[in-house]
Amino acid sequence: MNHMCSQLLHSSKEYQLLIKNIQLFKNKSTILSGIIPYQLCYTKLFKKFIIYLQYYNLYKIKSKKINKNIIFNNFYYPNILDKYQQLIYFWGKNKKEVKFQLTCLLSFISYHCHIYIVGKNKSGINGINNIFDNYLIFKKIDYARNCSLYKGYIIKKPKFLLKAFVNTYKWNKLIINSLPGVFGYKKIDEGTKLLISTFKSNIKGKVLDIGSGTGILGIALAKKNPKIDLTLIDNYDAAIWCSKNNLINNHIKGKVFFSNIYSKIKKKYNLIISNPPLHNNLDINLSIVKEIIKKAKNYLIKNGELRIIIQSFISLDVLLKKKYLNYKIILKKNNYIVLTFTL
Repeated sequence: MNHMCSQLLHSSKEYQLLIKNIQLFKNKSTILSGIIPYQLCYTKLFKKFIIYLQYYNLYKIKSKKINKNIIFNNFYYPNILDKYQQLIYFWGKNKKEVKFQLTCLLSFISYHCHIYIVGKNKSGINGINNIFDNYLIFKKIDYARNCSLYKGYIIKKPKFLLKAFVNTYKWNKLIINSLPGVFGYKKIDEGTKLLISTFKSNIKGKVLDIGSGTGILGIALAKKNPKIDLTLIDNYDAAIWCSKNNLINNHIKGKVFFSNIYSKIKKKYNLIISNPPLHNNLDINLSIVKEIIKKAKNYLIKNGELRIIIQSFISLDVLLKKKYLNYKIILKKNNYIVLTFTL
């Protein structure tokens, strides 16, 4: 079996569709963005390429393999992208997030840049012309294995205004700004409300919020306990923007930075909190919540606590197959379970 066949057997469907049409893309300077397949860490498909990333975990993977030509965490990057001949964007499940990210990219690229979009049909990619009808015209050029490949042409370049994508809501006297793709974009979700309801006014010391999103968990906790030393971390550039802005909006002191779960954490905490994601794009994936639980013991002080919320359809036998910490259920309501773990 040759190297390419072996690679395709273990690659994503989107990557396979891209390779099937490789003659369209070869020998052109290329921008890669979106949920980029891991295989493109090793890419030699393009004579010149640059990767524009929104997720810290993808950045860390790719920066280890490709030590240059990676843009990360910058909504207002200079016009370095306008020299490239084509943009290949890997579509995600959230249409508003896709529009947000692509509008940003469209504002940077050349008017003559060819645009290719690849994604799973169940993600809603086939409604692409309805999303970008004011700026782009797309034509499907191939489909296979429940994925589609579209080619787009710019009819009008948009101006990217970050504020145009911000959604603001109020909850329990908190003012929350959010961006597409950030959990809790439209309103506070029921699971977050339930976890917040377990916070008392006797919490002290260092607190870490993993996957902070809008920052509402840590902010609500700090409102009840203003003397805590609060740290918010997330993997997504828009979530970091939201967490930073919402701390300011609600007059809360705290630190905010990128981390792929514990990857950038150097301290130990009295309390770790999280409403962890249970999906990876379109698929249920428990790897993040499992890692939060498994490694928490390395980041908790003596008598420290990890407190998380999960949906009740998740089997605790599967989630807690190995006993890393002592745990108990402190609240079960409305299809959610709040779990507490201690050393």
